Amino acid sequence: MTRLARSALAGVAGALAYLAEQELDRRVANPRSDDLVLLGGLVTDRSSIWKPLGLAMHLCAGAGFGVAFETIVAPLLPGPYWLRGAAMAQIENAALWPLLALIDRTHPAVGRGALSPLNRPVYFAQAVLRHAALGSVLGLVLGPPNRASRA
Repeated sequence: MTRLARSALAGVAGALAYLAEQELDRRVANPRSDDLVLLGGLVTDRSSIWKPLGLAMHLCAGAGFGVAFETIVAPLLPGPYWLRGAAMAQIENAALWPLLALIDRTHPAVGRGALSPLNRPVYFAQAVLRHAALGSVLGLVLGPPNRASRA
């Protein structure tokens, strides 16, 4: 398997870890903060397909995240791969956070009450935990390239 394919699969593994963490933190803090509903609702207002569509989008984004991590970001960051992945995920989280104010005003699930407003401290804490899971698992699964494969 090529390194690029491995990075995409590691990204999917990270995306699945993100969803596992989401289910844990939803039980503790904010049950109406479902990123599958968030993603699916960005594309359609048909609530019956928000979650399946959101899952497909989330896994594809995870694969792309893994490829971007491996080809662009990981070579620029110091430290172990799990920490590089966690750092990239937190940077992405912080960079996209300002969009939530717009999403809160326009997302059909927020308007219907199926999704909590997102631009709040509790959701930020959840997003930090979720992205930590994403990036750490991505880095752990992918690991640094070995010297033999680079030669």
